[in-house]
Amino acid sequence: MSDMSGPLVHRRLSEAQLAARWRELLDQPGLPHMFELDQYGGLIEMNPPKTPHQRIVRAFQQQIEEQAGGEALPGLGVLTSIGVRIPDVVWQDRWANEDPASPAPTICVEVLSPDNTRREIDEKTTAYLAAGAREVIIVETNGRIRFFGAEGERLASALGLALTLPAGTYPL
Repeated sequence: MSDMSGPLVHRRLSEAQLAARWRELLDQPGLPHMFELDQYGGLIEMNPPKTPHQRIVRAFQQQIEEQAGGEALPGLGVLTSIGVRIPDVVWQDRWANEDPASPAPTICVEVLSPDNTRREIDEKTTAYLAAGAREVIIVETNGRIRFFGAEGERLASALGLALTLPAGTYPL
């Protein structure tokens, strides 16, 4: 007689399954205001960002639009190998209106909070690039702005962006 009381086996969802779960959850009442999905379709609740974080997001959204043209968006779900993740700002030269976005937008920006771990941010950076982003921009809690591409960290934006932080927003 086999014992069925062991731990549940979690199965990684396919990209199509993750996207379907994401769209299904977006319309359900009672869920956290902000969430992401892990690769198994599980909810990852996110803390609401504080005012300095939001000021940086808005400033970067405006600067990217001015420098790259087109439209930058905040808080858009991106389908990755580690689930559906939400960069703080994304930019794409042409939007396909997919939710979650797949492939990843050209630019993905993460503004770090004190509760972000290095491992989490490294995983997200790798996942956005693997999903098709050309540049990932990380704003650290000390105000340092870092640029990443498929080859690793860059000294400056390969897309020619010159981003500046709003006065009085750092350190977080």
